[in-house]
Amino acid sequence: MNREARVLRYREKRKNRKFEKTIRYASRKAYAESRPRIKGRFAKRTETENDNVFLSHVYASAAQYGVVPTF
Repeated sequence: MNREARVLRYREKRKNRKFEKTIRYASRKAYAESRPRIKGRFAKRTETENDNVFLSHVYASAAQYGVVPTF
């Protein structure tokens, strides 16, 4: 009886598996999108970057998800 219940639970969970990419934390996504990249990898920020452009991009992307990014 107990084994049957566990097997049924396993089969139900197996039916509901999702393999596509899902975004769990909108704030992390907004922060990652705003970070500078070189050849697709994250790069360190330099002091010559314009912070106003950076901040406006962060807040614009975060507003899309309704989440304020934290740094």
